[in-house]
Amino acid sequence: MHRVIKNHFDNFVKKYNLAHTESMNFEAFSAYCIAKHFTFDNVNPEALVYEGDEPGIDSAFFICDEAIITSIDEINALFEKKKNNHDIVCVLIQSKTSETWNKKEINTFESAVLDFMSENSEHKYNEELNERKEVFNIIIKNVGKIKNGRPRIQCFFVNTANEASDSEILSAERTLKNRLDDTGLFFSSEASLIGREKLLAYWIKSQGAYETTFEIIGSASFPKSAGIEESYVVTISAKEFTSKVLTDENGSLRKSIFEENVRDFIPFDGSEINTEIGNTIRNEDRAQRFGIMNNGLTIISPDVRLQSNEIYISNYQIVNGCQTSNVLFENSEILNDKITIMAKIIETDDQDIVDDIVKSTNRQNKIEEHQFLATLDSVKAVERYFVARGGDEEHRLYFERRPNQYGRDDIPGIRIFDLKELARCTGAMFLDKPDVASRYPNQLVEELQGIVFDPRNKEEIFYTAAYCSYRLKLLHSNNRIDKILNRFKWYSLMAIRYMICGSAPANVTSAKVEKDCESIIDIISKNDETCIALCNDIARRFSTLAEVDRDRLRTTRFVSEVREAMA
Repeated sequence: MHRVIKNHFDNFVKKYNLAHTESMNFEAFSAYCIAKHFTFDNVNPEALVYEGDEPGIDSAFFICDEAIITSIDEINALFEKKKNNHDIVCVLIQSKTSETWNKKEINTFESAVLDFMSENSEHKYNEELNERKEVFNIIIKNVGKIKNGRPRIQCFFVNTANEASDSEILSAERTLKNRLDDTGLFFSSEASLIGREKLLAYWIKSQGAYETTFEIIGSASFPKSAGIEESYVVTISAKEFTSKVLTDENGSLRKSIFEENVRDFIPFDGSEINTEIGNTIRNEDRAQRFGIMNNGLTIISPDVRLQSNEIYISNYQIVNGCQTSNVLFENSEILNDKITIMAKIIETDDQDIVDDIVKSTNRQNKIEEHQFLATLDSVKAVERYFVARGGDEEHRLYFERRPNQYGRDDIPGIRIFDLKELARCTGAMFLDKPDVASRYPNQLVEELQGIVFDPRNKEEIFYTAAYCSYRLKLLHSNNRIDKILNRFKWYSLMAIRYMICGSAPANVTSAKVEKDCESIIDIISKNDETCIALCNDIARRFSTLAEVDRDRLRTTRFVSEVREAMA
């Protein structure tokens, strides 16, 4: 492995506390770098790779509307939605630590990819890769619900060599792409050879911010105010705005810039307003008046720089204008320089000011109060509790309330919990929902938001659930507890609570639950045999249950069986 890549790789392994072989850790490193190229969400590298034999594919996952999907339940839940234009990219990766290119290895990858996509596979797959193949089959069966009628595919062969220049190697790359095209399964296909320079670029991008510079037609500044250094109202070409602000390097809509928006895009078949906006763009006469007729957008960025007729923004959020932005992107091919849009651009990194702007700008658009995140105050309270609770290094965890809040800091990834992960831990441990945590990681917050983040719930339960999850990951990576706990990880959290607190644990809104949390932390935080003995006792009880397949693992009946086993 090249020394520069090795340095970044070692930092990655340390950050995420990986304990596999070097080759498997490198597979996780490559998959993580590439996954972050497609999504702004937190990425768990452990979820992208798998133990056991694999037929030439080290990682397989799917980017569905900028979210990572790896399970059958997730893809089925996606297609149950009314939306009929899901943007789906199939990602297949093979990784080698070698510093040289090998045509035979690329050909093996090509063979594995084609077998993965075939209806009658000849290769034998491990359990995880077999599920990914089934996810692919479900995607193909639902092409009517996919943007452009077919998914896209991108295949990556990764190593640490200089960028490929040999004609034989480049020919292998072209052959893989041609074979992908020949299947007729994809709207577009790409085959990429990733050497150390490209891999390094992917890694740096995964750790850093996104930014853009775009031309403006005119601007006017607002006076400075407390917490706001600079703010402008600008007129922009809709074409320039769409290409520079809305579109990412893959030609996809940068959905991460709408994280602070009150609501997601409402499809054309569900919104008369969005249909009307689209009709205005397509009408040559009315399109020139678009900027006058439209209410405009509000963009917030912690770094805004205006110079002459250009403006620079980084880590920006469109807090008002999600609908307009999506319609512009959907009609990007017919936009011209005569179509303009007005935008307020505000420089601030004060989250309270951001919240005020989000609420005030959206109220002006007659959005009902219940459409705002009703639990925002309770989520902030949880964030404050995590900060206060981490008084010493041993117990310090980080709740990432906003995406990438701690991603660029030198903090071990194992100690960071985003909103989804925290909801899964808490729902599994304190609300007896390990089945939901197992089945629907991308929908848990939406489905259980009012329950998990109920303002009446004690903040201690969130920290306790996260801390137990952290300790289990740590002990598992150090091979100090039975591996069965990793397979039953969400059930393990629930089991810990029942083993320590008894068959009738306290209600999550009561004062007594605080004492339960103290008891749990006291035992789980111990580095002696007390904690390990408890974990191994739970593992022993899991082993007494009848054979558990994936379907049984995700049922409410199994939840009851686990509770009884821990009695």
